[in-house]
Amino acid sequence: MRTRRPALLGSTVVLAVAGALVAAPSANAVAAEPLCDHIPDSATPTVRPDDQGDAVRQVQCLVNNYSAYADWVEVDGDYGPATARGVYWVQTCNGTTGGADGIVGPSTWSRLYTPKPACAL
Repeated sequence: MRTRRPALLGSTVVLAVAGALVAAPSANAVAAEPLCDHIPDSATPTVRPDDQGDAVRQVQCLVNNYSAYADWVEVDGDYGPATARGVYWVQTCNGTTGGADGIVGPSTWSRLYTPKPACAL
């Protein structure tokens, strides 16, 4: 029995290490693109300060994951001051139609999804 235990232990270690290598991402793995799916990509409802809901969550997610805005905006569905700062930044950086007014309309939605290269992550 003593000769079988080391062999069994050795094979168990090999399987454990192999499993860890398979489960671990490779050094060349590309990070998955963030998924902002609070509303359909084709939806562009007007979003204003003090609004709440999924459209606001979508704005917050897009500000965080697609723009080069330096601060993190909590994705809580509440369009408060932190969200407003992120939207103003996106509007100013991208030169959206209507200027930086904090209102997310068609021009801002467009730049949230496809920011100018200088404004993107």
